[in-house]
Amino acid sequence: MMHKKSNIVVGITTFNNEMLRISVPALGKIRQKFTLIIYNDNPMTNVNRRCIRKLGYCGDLIIINTDENIGQLRARMAIVDTARDLRPEWIVFCDDDDILTDLEIPHVADDNFAIIQGGIILRHRVGDLLRAMENPGDVDVDGENTELVRPRLAVAGTPIRAKTLFGLAKIMPDMYDAIARIDEKFEFYPPVDTMMWNFVNIYARHVNPNAVPIYMDKINYIKNEIDTARMKYGRLARPVRNADEHYRRAIEKYDAVLHDAIGVAAALRG
Repeated sequence: MMHKKSNIVVGITTFNNEMLRISVPALGKIRQKFTLIIYNDNPMTNVNRRCIRKLGYCGDLIIINTDENIGQLRARMAIVDTARDLRPEWIVFCDDDDILTDLEIPHVADDNFAIIQGGIILRHRVGDLLRAMENPGDVDVDGENTELVRPRLAVAGTPIRAKTLFGLAKIMPDMYDAIARIDEKFEFYPPVDTMMWNFVNIYARHVNPNAVPIYMDKINYIKNEIDTARMKYGRLARPVRNADEHYRRAIEKYDAVLHDAIGVAAALRG
């Protein structure tokens, strides 16, 4: 299928499709032009264009409905593969229950592979979420129920050079089995976003030793952490004790898998 060129692609992965009621209406209010790609990772449901239009988004749209559940990491990389035909310069991921508020892309150097910005985390009150959905600028940051994070280091909400993600996507299939073996040993849900952020950084600097992200001091993402369920997709949502240490060890293992894949790819080219 041929698609027209789009400078910015926004990618959403979804499993609990009702959460699109949070993310999609906010995208409909963004002034910048972009193409939305939705990957529905729930084989028991179907997301269609009419549903997305009813939620208030009327821009360029591609929907992928899957026959099998493949998880957030592979679903995001499937979005990257789909975006390749659009030849975008930037790709921004958004979780289906979060709010992306802006897509301003400043003029940056070619060495800048990502544009880091600030964000707001919603912790406890549904009222804060409802206000954010109605008017993102109306969120009162109090440091307890709502928290300001500046800078916000994450893949979700961060514009990333498409060419960096396209290059990473070429070697990712060789890594999936090794990543799955690491994941199987965890009792908690894998830190996919942190893993991907590290992957982007490592790969960008592998391709270009001068590659660096750049920080833009503005808020463009509202992270919804009101759902404090203990379990997530059949696992603990997070480690019960010493979460930071568990995550650190997990990221070290993931990083090692990427370094191995980069080494193999370099050897094959050589």
